[in-house]
Amino acid sequence: MKKRLTELSIQRLSVNAGERYDVFDTLTPGLVLRVGSKGRKSWSLMYRIAGRGEDGMRGKLQRLTLGQYPIVKLEEAREKARMAYQHAEEGNDPSDLKKLELLRRNACRFEVVCEEFIELYVKPQTKKWKDTESLLRRFVIPEFIGLQISEIDRGKCFQLLDTVTAKRGEGIAREVRKHLVKFLNWSADRGYITVNPLAGAKMPSLVYVQRERVLSAEEIEKIWSAAGEIGYPFGPFVKLLILTGQRRNEIAKMQVRWFTKVDGVTAIEIPGAIRKTKRPQLLPVTDEIAKVLSDLPVYEGADHLFSTTAGHKPISGFSKAKTRIDRIVGFSDWTYHDIRRTVATELARRKVPQEHIERVLGHEVGGVQGTYNLYSYHDEKREALALWGAEWANK
Repeated sequence: MKKRLTELSIQRLSVNAGERYDVFDTLTPGLVLRVGSKGRKSWSLMYRIAGRGEDGMRGKLQRLTLGQYPIVKLEEAREKARMAYQHAEEGNDPSDLKKLELLRRNACRFEVVCEEFIELYVKPQTKKWKDTESLLRRFVIPEFIGLQISEIDRGKCFQLLDTVTAKRGEGIAREVRKHLVKFLNWSADRGYITVNPLAGAKMPSLVYVQRERVLSAEEIEKIWSAAGEIGYPFGPFVKLLILTGQRRNEIAKMQVRWFTKVDGVTAIEIPGAIRKTKRPQLLPVTDEIAKVLSDLPVYEGADHLFSTTAGHKPISGFSKAKTRIDRIVGFSDWTYHDIRRTVATELARRKVPQEHIERVLGHEVGGVQGTYNLYSYHDEKREALALWGAEWANK
């Protein structure tokens, strides 16, 4: 049957019980609407490829499915048919276009692009890539799975962040926002989207605010005492954070092989590979630091000092350990990094020069001296840490 199709005429097409039939659109070459025996209507294109037959003639008659009506409306079906028919006239198979479009759409699904982001950016360039990967897999991918990345707009992003905030709090939502913005920027750079939908978005509640928390003398003493109660491995780990002012991972990943001698005195050389500045830090071992270290278990054939796997792997699960301490001390509004800030403040209170404090903390020092002089200020660092360590000698 041939007919000039309209939306109204399509809706009026009768159903022949037990059989199906085709209606050819007289306005669009090759476009067919198939009416099934149960009333289902679907679009297809009948075509022959130029130059694919004998003696350069057209090839055999083929059918290309274009979609189901009314999901694909008449005008959309006509447009698809025209493009595919033109492709056949040029000697190409329109089914190849459909396969390429399917591949393109699959490649641009949100979860596919996000997995690519994890493999190509997060893992190679992010120090804590496992945390980033976990956040994306737990909170972001499930929300947008199956959608084209181009379908992700500002409204959908805000809805996601509002949901995370309501269920998990602003802290987790802030982390999700940070990594989602990075992902969308990366996607824009790669051409998956034209612009990051969160660019310029104002979300005051999820903006990072630099912490300035310094623990009081009473608070730091309570944490020290609680560290003694919870025992190995997190107890001595926290005590060393207090005694040294180093970053969490620099103490948590401490290994036997890092110990060295400087002028006949023991020191710990923290490798640059695990440090934020990417430069090694030489940490003097004072009497109080040595006392904590001497109580640690010795694992034969393993190197990590703080471990729950007999020295084979460093500790993890810092939040659980902090929760145990929180229950003992009676407050929770502190972080491990607050200890580092407190040590710097207490050293300044004891008139230690700021330049020496910077060296104790291992902050980056510019110029030639910062690049080559690893052992500089070693005596000054030892004196500063010994002064601070004396506070804890009898506690």
